[in-house]
Amino acid sequence: MSENSTNPEAHSNQPIGIIAGGGHLPVSLAKAVIKSGRDVFICALEGFGDRELSTFSHRWVSIQSVEEIIKHLKLANCRKIVMIGNVKRPDEISTLSSPDNAAAELLSAGGGDDQILAGIACFLAKLGFSVIGAHEIIPENLIGNAAVGRLCHTADDVGDIAKGFDVLNVMGDLDVGQAVVVCGGYVLAIEAAEGTDEMLMRVAKLRKEGVFHKTGGVLVKMPKSSQDKRFDMPVIGPVTVDLVAAAGLSGIVVQADNVLCHDRLELVTRADQLGIFVEGANPSICGKAAS
Repeated sequence: MSENSTNPEAHSNQPIGIIAGGGHLPVSLAKAVIKSGRDVFICALEGFGDRELSTFSHRWVSIQSVEEIIKHLKLANCRKIVMIGNVKRPDEISTLSSPDNAAAELLSAGGGDDQILAGIACFLAKLGFSVIGAHEIIPENLIGNAAVGRLCHTADDVGDIAKGFDVLNVMGDLDVGQAVVVCGGYVLAIEAAEGTDEMLMRVAKLRKEGVFHKTGGVLVKMPKSSQDKRFDMPVIGPVTVDLVAAAGLSGIVVQADNVLCHDRLELVTRADQLGIFVEGANPSICGKAAS
């Protein structure tokens, strides 16, 4: 047995491996790892990963080549792995040109995305890797139990916030989504497969078309009850703030210490400029929405 496999301290000098999908968070994570004094190695998924990932030690890999991903992670001497970023799973394995055996088995597994990701984590663990969450590396990017800008919610928002958390608690049990928009006690939109950004665009469209006239409203976001935060921690960023403003909402409330913030400084700047409050809160002390 090698020294690295018996000495926990040896692992601290090994690079953090990142399997990177789309969005800016994989880049932010890689920068945070480098800043902490650790090395990083990235398997950037072709068709998904940001081109800036090429500035780090990396290999571009296909989502259908799981065995190649494993090979590169082993060659880079990675043991701790973070899976992060947006990836759209193909509807059918037949849409892939030539998936390797591991990819075919993992991508064809039944269940929702959470179950697919759990299967991948289990697969990696059997190969000697440890899958960890981005929040374990960049805990400073978690939104705590407080406002992150200069604005806070008002008394008019309390009922919407409470109802949002109530709805998400029910949705989480059904493995539906992570976000909901509530205004004046009415649920305007529930996040499903389209994601938070598309949901907010849908709310903006409803308002533009005059379907709903009441002003204000809140985006509420939290993990699903059964969600494994190692690889599917909810995220908000400056784009979220822009879309919330475009949808005519007053603010964003997330479950404290359970949602990551991408580019915190820019998010706060945009929120303050646009008059949007962004807060972390504990659902258990928000009270129940009025019936």
